[in-house]
Order: sequence, then structure tokens, then C-alpha cells
Amino acid sequence: MESAEMSKIDIDEKYPVISFEVNEIDLGTLNREENGYVSAFFEFSNTGETPLVINKIDVSCGCIEADYVKTPIMKGESGKIKVVLNLNKISGYFHKKIYVISNAEDTYEELLIKGNVRKNAL
Repeated sequence: MESAEMSKIDIDEKYPVISFEVNEIDLGTLNREENGYVSAFFEFSNTGETPLVINKIDVSCGCIEADYVKTPIMKGESGKIKVVLNLNKISGYFHKKIYVISNAEDTYEELLIKGNVRKNAL
């Protein structure tokens, strides 16, 4: 009986959808002497019909580490991606990309974090 009910569902039309509150974070001017590491968070929710799974996160530079929810995010639930920048590896203006690969309908999302790193305070 259950398999008959499952056949009624058009699986091709039911995907998770990852919806970010913001796709870009501007950290402004940072002082390397005061902040060796800076964290930022990209918040998102699953606005689709099925559980969302983040498969992988790639970063554009070795100065970034990303941590994310490894368990499925159900329909209507939210999560965060934590991005940590090592300011000792960055100098001047920067814009770094974070690539989120998931099982969402659009499997690839690009996030941006930018700012300016100064060695000393003015």
C-alpha cells in the first residue's frame, strides 16, 4: 500500500531549496594586530519540500575554514555556515568565495565574504 502511495508523488518536482538570508558579508576594515581570526555566519533555511543535505563546502583560499551542519535540515528548518578567516594570511582588500554544494534544486551556491585587513591601527 505504501509503495502505491509513493508512486503518486512526482519526485522530480520535490526538491529541497536552500535560501540564504544574505549571500555576501562585508566585514569592513579589520586590524590584524587586534584580530588574528574573524568569524562570520551565513544563515539559511530549507524552503523546499524535502530534507536538505549540504554535501560539501569549498573555499577559494587557504585563509578560510568553514564549518556547517552535517545532518539533514528538514523543510522549514534553518542552519548556519560558520566561516573563519585567518587574517594573518590576508593583506589589504579581500573578497573570498565560499562554494556550497548540496542536494538542493540548485546544487551549487556561491557566497562572498569581503573586507580590508590592515596590519596596524591608524
